[in-house]
Amino acid sequence: MKQKKYKRIDKRLITEGSQIDFNLFLTNETKNAMTIFLQSDSAVNGDTKVKLREVEMLYISEDEEEQYQSYVNKHLQSIARNSDIPTEQKARLIYEKASETIDAMFSNPESLKNVENTQPVVNSFIDIILNDTSAVESLMKITAHDYYTHTHSINVSIYTLSLGSFLGITGKDLEVLGMAAILHDLGKSKIDYEIINKNGKLTEDEFMQMKNHPALGHEIALNLGISDERILSGIRHHHEKIRGGGYPDNLNGEHISQFARIIGVCDVFDALSTKRSYKDPMSSFESLKLMKEQMEGHLDMKIVNSFIKMLHTQGKS
Repeated sequence: MKQKKYKRIDKRLITEGSQIDFNLFLTNETKNAMTIFLQSDSAVNGDTKVKLREVEMLYISEDEEEQYQSYVNKHLQSIARNSDIPTEQKARLIYEKASETIDAMFSNPESLKNVENTQPVVNSFIDIILNDTSAVESLMKITAHDYYTHTHSINVSIYTLSLGSFLGITGKDLEVLGMAAILHDLGKSKIDYEIINKNGKLTEDEFMQMKNHPALGHEIALNLGISDERILSGIRHHHEKIRGGGYPDNLNGEHISQFARIIGVCDVFDALSTKRSYKDPMSSFESLKLMKEQMEGHLDMKIVNSFIKMLHTQGKS
């Protein structure tokens, strides 16, 4: 008989007022086994939350992983709005969940479900940013300092949503902007892993391959049925340049959508301010100085200036 496997979960993700469709387990050290804490199809009430405070480690069966992930996605926004969870703790919880979701998306970007699972992440970032004045600072504190494609996508979405909100973008438009940002590097899933993670400068041939990622991401998005032009342009055009000469379509000025220009600024800032295999990170101040002094023909300077003001209000720079 196959032995059942268990996975430890974060008890803070079990939300009061919800109903679970998976079993929750505790370790029983005296019996060297697992015991049921809460059965599937049970409501999570106030008494349950009180008991959970006494619990050190909580588990699910690996067989019920899919139900658990669906539950977390469904209730992520409730967690973002929960004033009982300290802001920094809440920000970390949502960032960690976002990391899992983005890992799954990059491992299989052709899965519509994997891409759809990024929407609750975007919405929970929006909720925490709009409902908590200190949330942006907390999120920015935990943005990963090492550059990986997956964490870069999350960081860019946090900066983009914060900047979008600062610029007055609201409601559904802000959600769409967040989706464009979190999916902006989708095409890198089709670039050779050795090129993406090369320890050193890319050769001319390798850089030419890397330059294909916006068009590849755009193609994946179209194949998945994504039709919103703002998302599609954010994916395809975040490497275009204000004075032209960018890729893949050599657009310039107002021909580059507002969303692509916003994502372009946040993309550059995160790339400069995180550690790469071949370079140390720049400070926020150094990154912004370089963007202002050396990238005038590349980035939209009005958006760069708004980004600086936004970061200043959050104490980042």
